[in-house]
Amino acid sequence: MTYRSIGVVLASLALLAPALRAQSTEQQIVADAAAAMGGRDRILAVKTLVVQGGGHDLNVGQSLRYDELGLQSDAWQIRDYKRTYDLANTRARFEVVRASQYPYYQGVGGERVVQGLDGDVAFNVAPNGNATRVFGGQAAGRRAEYLRHPLTLVRAALDPSAKLANGRTQGAERLVDITSGGVTLTLVINSGTKLPSRIIQMTDSPTMGDTAVEASFGEYGTVGGLRLPARITTRTDRWPSADVRILTQSVDAAAGNLAAPANVRSATQPGPPAPPMTTAREIAKGLWYVEGTTHKSLLAEFSDHMLLIEAPNDERVRAVLAKAKELRPNKPVTTLLVTHHHGDHTGGVRLAVANGITEIVTHRSNVAYVNDVLSRPHTINPDDLAKKGNVKLPKITAIDDTGVLRDAMMTINMFHIRDNSHADSMLMLYFPSGKILTQPDIYMPNDARNVIEGEPLGHAPWLQNLAGNINLRKLDVEYHAPIHGDYVTNRQFLDSLIFMTQFVPGGKSTN
Repeated sequence: MTYRSIGVVLASLALLAPALRAQSTEQQIVADAAAAMGGRDRILAVKTLVVQGGGHDLNVGQSLRYDELGLQSDAWQIRDYKRTYDLANTRARFEVVRASQYPYYQGVGGERVVQGLDGDVAFNVAPNGNATRVFGGQAAGRRAEYLRHPLTLVRAALDPSAKLANGRTQGAERLVDITSGGVTLTLVINSGTKLPSRIIQMTDSPTMGDTAVEASFGEYGTVGGLRLPARITTRTDRWPSADVRILTQSVDAAAGNLAAPANVRSATQPGPPAPPMTTAREIAKGLWYVEGTTHKSLLAEFSDHMLLIEAPNDERVRAVLAKAKELRPNKPVTTLLVTHHHGDHTGGVRLAVANGITEIVTHRSNVAYVNDVLSRPHTINPDDLAKKGNVKLPKITAIDDTGVLRDAMMTINMFHIRDNSHADSMLMLYFPSGKILTQPDIYMPNDARNVIEGEPLGHAPWLQNLAGNINLRKLDVEYHAPIHGDYVTNRQFLDSLIFMTQFVPGGKSTN
């Protein structure tokens, strides 16, 4: 070999050395975690894991207020929590009963949820035992849920097919990114004990963008020769979202048959549903009620522009903006009115801004939320606003107890809905020209989602609150144009109020 050849080899080795060290670091983190939990061989020998317990979770995105204390209003009890893992075949069955613990819930009792995973096949099991396959993001989410446990993730990381990357140290923790079965999670171990302390997944939210879902582990104990956690707490971004206590655990116990039924495994992904028909009817001069899904929007015409009321999701915003252009091609939609902060009513805010909204009107308690929606990074799944780059953000007009939008063509009176236990941030709107009232989530006339087993007329916990707010503001209401439900007369609302129901058999709807 010539001196030149030796030099080339040495240079090549020098270039490879950092990569080799990086790989060694990542493998070492996994190896340390495995050793702390009971050893590589013991982990790879485990056939099944069954954990049972209970706790509670919180509905992030549906809270009373946009802060951590407000989130505590939306608590659900978790009972009959059971997770069965067949690690040898990458199968699992997740069972839980969730029961609302807050006073304004519209359901009765607890709902049992049973979910299955068989390799890359995810499915749900109905109360009657019938299984239905789920696809797309739901299947990926199920795979991530399977891996969101120290034993399953470390075992997956030990498999040669797993991809390990970005080994690093942060304070008293060491981290490594693990990709298995198309899902990437970050394993975090304690530098002292070497036990897994957290598992992090970066997810995409239409409102909050890049969002970390983090499971933290505590109260480790010995089970079947393994060190396993007995408490799992979860945060979604900065908000606490679940706290589960494991009461019993068993390793290599009988797991039953967790395989997907043959009809589930052979099921093919259905095509996308046809887009809903978008209709707009003028319910007062210059005011259109835009229907098509469970979430309605309204369009209001001013002298030189149009105003959009409610942007629930991208699909609806696109459809409603197209309808506005059809109705008034020479008047751009430049103003958006946001009724409250819940995610199912604000998922299309960013798209609306990307399409020309220059002003957002909302209750003052929503200002921090709207600013977060507009400014948080969306790198995982860049949306229209992210792709536009440096877009001038809209002016935010904050309404306190009352407000008014008025010009020669249109008047909209806005009122904070007081003392409502669903959301502190809600506005109700009154259009004096048609004596029409609009509100988001309180009165949902004839909405089938509110007709539940045991309550054939539908449950309506907030009607008295709405009636009280109407009386407080001394409003002369003749019609209701709610965000959910039908456009109805005030007489139907009064019937619903008396019977405390959102569905009155034989009730005359103007829809």
